[in-house]
Formats: sequence, structure tokens, C-alpha cells
Amino acid sequence: MSRRRVLAAGWLLLLGLSATLPLSALFHGVIRIGPGTLVAARPLDSPVISLGSSVTLPRGSRSVVVVIGGDIRSDGVAKDDLITVGGNVYLGPSARVNADVLSMVGTVYKSSQTKVAGRIGGPLRSWDGRSVRHRDLLQTLFNSIRLGLAAGLALLLVGTCLTVVFPWQIVLISSTMRASPLKSVGAGLACLVAFVFLVVPLGLSLAGLPFALLLSGAAFLAWLFGMAAAAVLVGRAAARGSVPLLWATAAGLVILALVMAIPVVGPLSVSLAGLTGAGALAVALVGRAGPATPLS
Repeated sequence: MSRRRVLAAGWLLLLGLSATLPLSALFHGVIRIGPGTLVAARPLDSPVISLGSSVTLPRGSRSVVVVIGGDIRSDGVAKDDLITVGGNVYLGPSARVNADVLSMVGTVYKSSQTKVAGRIGGPLRSWDGRSVRHRDLLQTLFNSIRLGLAAGLALLLVGTCLTVVFPWQIVLISSTMRASPLKSVGAGLACLVAFVFLVVPLGLSLAGLPFALLLSGAAFLAWLFGMAAAAVLVGRAAARGSVPLLWATAAGLVILALVMAIPVVGPLSVSLAGLTGAGALAVALVGRAGPATPLS
């Protein structure tokens, strides 16, 4: 059996295993995927990870709640952390939090009667428990633009360093992206599904946490390489000609940094570009027997 077939078989086995790992978590209500709002009629006894939907806790929770792409509203006693990524946290007048509250790329709205024993991470705004003021929405939008631009500048620095240290790897990934864009996108999405279904269940257990951290680090590194390779294609497309690799990378990263400043759409676009690059890296590794055509 050739090396390429072994890698393909291993990849399929990994996807199959990753599809079975989250089943118990889904059945126990730990992971929720899709739009809508999860309303807990009673205090939550198990951790909740919500992707794309909001969580309402009228009676609080006894375990950690993590929401990505949605909001958290609590009106009861929360005994563990409340975390949102790309959403807001609303703490009503009767809410009590005995742990930390974190809102990344969002705002924490807190009533004057709310008591938080832990730390609050993110912009903090006073809240009357009913509506959000228009001024606060503008401030949240400004904070989102500022954070996106800062993240874009950080990616500019990291991507340039990767191109200087690993030029041939960046060329290989960018060549694969240009030669096989659909395969790269498909492989990137498959990697994302495998990452979520592997890392999330592992991260919920103490024994699996080290493996989850290792996989997260490897996935983030692959995404950084993919983002730098995508910047090469963007920079050469903007230059409309053949330019040196470092100049193409720098120009593309500047464009991606500016795109990051666009709320919601910008970070999603840059994330998709890096994900496509990570998929191209996987395609290049699987198809190592047939080298990609290098960029001119």
C-alpha cells in the first residue's frame, strides 16, 4: 500500500472517530449547534457549549456555559464561568455569578443589583434589565472594529515571520490553494469538523485536556500557515503581476488586516481564508506523491 493511500485511510479513520466522539455530549445536552435560543427551565447541572445560538438562564447554572456566536442572559445564580465569543452577556437584576464572566468581541451588560464574585473580562456597561441603549451599541461596534484591527496587525507580524522562516512551505501551500481551490476548501471544512468533534469532548475531561491543548496548538499553527499562504495569493492578485514572495505576503497581510476591522464579516472572511490554507496544507501532505505547480 502506497504512502498516499495510508495517509488517506488514516484521514478517513480520523474523521470517522471524530464523528462518534461528540455523540454522548450531544445526547447529554453538552453541545448545541444551530440558530435559536436555548432556554434552561432549571439550573444547568452539566456544561453547555453552544455554537451559533444564545443561551438564557432564568434560574442560573451550576456548570460552565460557553457560547460562540450568541448571547448569554442570566437571571439566576451562576456557580461557574459564563463565556461568550462574538456575543454579549446580559446579567439581570436578580443574577448572581460566583465565578468569572468573559465576553470576547462583545460586551458585558450588568444591572446595578447584580453581584459578580469573580472577574469580568470585556467591556462593561450598565443595564436596566430590559433594553440596550443605542449609544452602547455604537460603542460595542467601535470596540469590535478596534479589536479586529489589532488582531489584523498581529497577524501581519506573525505571517511575515512565518514567510521569512518557512518560505518553501508557504509557497507549497499557496500553490496548492491556487491549483486545487475546491479541494482546499473541502479539506479545510473537514479539518474544522474534526477539530470541533475531537477537541471539545477531550477538553471536557481532565485526562483528555492535554491532548486537546496539543491538538489546538497544532490546528492554530496550521491555520497561521494557511493564512500566510492566502495572503500570498491576495498580495499577488492585488499587484496584478509577479512580485517577490515577501512583498506579496506583506501586501496580502495588510489587506487582510484591514478586512479584519470590518465587524463580523471581516473576521469570518479571514478565518475562512486561513481555514482554506490549512485545508491546502492537508491536501499537499496527502498528495505528496504529486507535487503542486509552484507559483511563478
